[in-house]
Amino acid sequence: MTTLYTPEVRAKLEDYLSTHDLPRGLGDESSACSVAAINLALTGELTDDIPDCMSKVLGSATIALQDLMPHEMRNSDRYKAWLPTAAGTGRDHEQERLAVLMDWMWGTVLPHLQGLADEKGFGQEWREMCEQRTESVAAKAVAANAAAAAVAAAADAAEAAASATYAASAAYDAYADRVGFWDAVDPIGVLERMTKIGED
Repeated sequence: MTTLYTPEVRAKLEDYLSTHDLPRGLGDESSACSVAAINLALTGELTDDIPDCMSKVLGSATIALQDLMPHEMRNSDRYKAWLPTAAGTGRDHEQERLAVLMDWMWGTVLPHLQGLADEKGFGQEWREMCEQRTESVAAKAVAANAAAAAVAAAADAAEAAASATYAASAAYDAYADRVGFWDAVDPIGVLERMTKIGED
C-alpha cells in the first residue's frame, strides 16, 4: 500500500519536529529518529523503514548521516526545516540523487583524510583515488584505510548510499577536529541538494 505525503501529514511532521529532539538510533515516540518521525506522521508507527513516498537513496543517507552528525546539527533549525521536504521525494530520480551523494563522498568527505593519508605513507594512493574516482584506483588504497573498501562495494543505490556514509564515518573517526569536520563537509547541504533533484 502506498502512503501519501499530504499537506496534513507534513504539518504533523513539522509539529513533531518543533517539539521533540531527534536521537541517534531509532529512539521512541517521545524522541524518534528522522525517518521514524516521518513514519509517525504518516502512519503512527515507530519504524525506520523508508516509506515508499520517500527516495530510498535519500532515506538511506538520512539514516546513516543523522546517526553520525553531532546532536546539535541533527537538531538544528536547518536540519528540521529540511526533513519535511525529504519525505515526499519519491523514487523517480534515484540515480541522480546517488550521483550527488557519491560526488560529495569523493570530492568533500574523503579529501579530508588526505593529511592523515600523507602522515601514514599512502598519500599518493589516496590522492589518486579521490581524483580518479575509479574502482581500480580505489583498490590500491583499500589496504591503507577501510573507507576505501566501502567505495568499491556499491552494487545498488542503497548500498552506495551506505558506502558514502560509511566513508563519512571513517573520515569522522580519523579527523581530529570533529566539530570542524562536520562544518566543513556539511552533511545537511548534501541532503538538501539530493532533495531538490526533480523539483519543478
